[in-house]
Amino acid sequence: MSAPSVHIAKDRLHHLLMADRMKCTPDMAEKLSRDMYHTIAKYIEIRPENFQLKITRSDIHIKYTGENY
Repeated sequence: MSAPSVHIAKDRLHHLLMADRMKCTPDMAEKLSRDMYHTIAKYIEIRPENFQLKITRSDIHIKYTGENY
């Protein structure tokens, strides 16, 4: 099993590549994710740890986890 630092490094590399493809900085991608979270949170009850935004060249994927149904 790999160390947590390997996962962190992979995640950072993924975000850098995504930002390069989108032609925006990692800060801009983070701001977009934060703004999307706040917009969705206006309409449904959601916690930040249950919200994930993934942006690819052609799609935006929003993942909502942690539902207790």
